[in-house]
Amino acid sequence: MDPYTEAHTFVAAVRLLHYQKNSPPTIEDICKSLEVSVEAGLAVCRKLEKLSIVTISEDPFSILVGIGDHLEIEKLPKEQDKGDSLSKDLEEFMAKKKDMDKKVEAIQAGLKKKREDLHSDIEARLRQEMNKMNKG
Repeated sequence: MDPYTEAHTFVAAVRLLHYQKNSPPTIEDICKSLEVSVEAGLAVCRKLEKLSIVTISEDPFSILVGIGDHLEIEKLPKEQDKGDSLSKDLEEFMAKKKDMDKKVEAIQAGLKKKREDLHSDIEARLRQEMNKMNKG
């Protein structure tokens, strides 16, 4: 998800939960609402806090999230950063895996050809020996 959409989604969850509970939501509530892990949600929350988009209030038992300057969201890029993309990494991995699979197939085909050549060579020698025995 691109940073712009991610920020909008996170802030929308904060707004919705704040409206439902009449108090700032906890990071756990937000993550549950967005169906993401608390670690992932907290990482997004920290990024948004650095940009002053959300505010974080910590007490000994929970982390409460509020909305700061939501207009800062509009400054975020609307496209996925090419250098930090999980999907790009996955595509690169799959391309490398395809290359490796092709190499394995080529090696297997080479071994199969060698095996067939060896069998045909052994068969030819065996025929020569049988011909010698039949003539002799």
